[in-house]
Amino acid sequence: MRYSRQDALNQLPNNFSSTIHNKQLIIVGCGGIGSPLAELLVRGGFQTLTLLDTDLVDETNLQRQTFTEQDIATQKTTALKKRLEQIDTKSNIKIINNILTKTNIDKVCKNSDLILDCTDNFETRILINNYCEKNNKDWIYSGAVKTQIISCLFLGNTKLFKKVFPKPIIDESCCEVGVLASTTFASASLTYNQVLKYFIGNKEQVLIKQDLWTNQLFTIKIK
Repeated sequence: MRYSRQDALNQLPNNFSSTIHNKQLIIVGCGGIGSPLAELLVRGGFQTLTLLDTDLVDETNLQRQTFTEQDIATQKTTALKKRLEQIDTKSNIKIINNILTKTNIDKVCKNSDLILDCTDNFETRILINNYCEKNNKDWIYSGAVKTQIISCLFLGNTKLFKKVFPKPIIDESCCEVGVLASTTFASASLTYNQVLKYFIGNKEQVLIKQDLWTNQLFTIKIK
């Protein structure tokens, strides 16, 4: 009964939610996108997550992340793990309080079924992409700043990330230009849908960009 509303969707195969409990997902970055995405995943039946982040919760996070005042000064991964285990006591949540590097990426990601980039750091995205291309791993790039969201699945064996982003992008900082809570939560929701599609076999690589303020939507198939 827990997943009956999700499994009632015609877009999903019968008893889909019961087939994803042991899918191993890596969430890199547990902030504005990563924290609501982790919650959506656990609520949807994904019980095996690895959370990677180094930050502590601070007061400014409460506006757009899933943390509470009681979490302030706590490791984001620790606070998020506690919340997820309250949602689903059968969840298997691993936390890593470290940044992703060339040295540890294989240990962190080698057994993953899908890697979810929820960072605001283009260098980390390049690191993830290079690893995935080398090891035939798939990953999803998610972003949120101001009122704009972006998401795209990249399949490791197609090596298309550098075609889409031939030059490094200077990431805008949310602390400088701002961001709405609706932006980070919308990006997490979009990525959650991408994850569901991936695990029913829809692995179409489509770059999706949307401005929630102007209602402009841009999509392009990558090939």
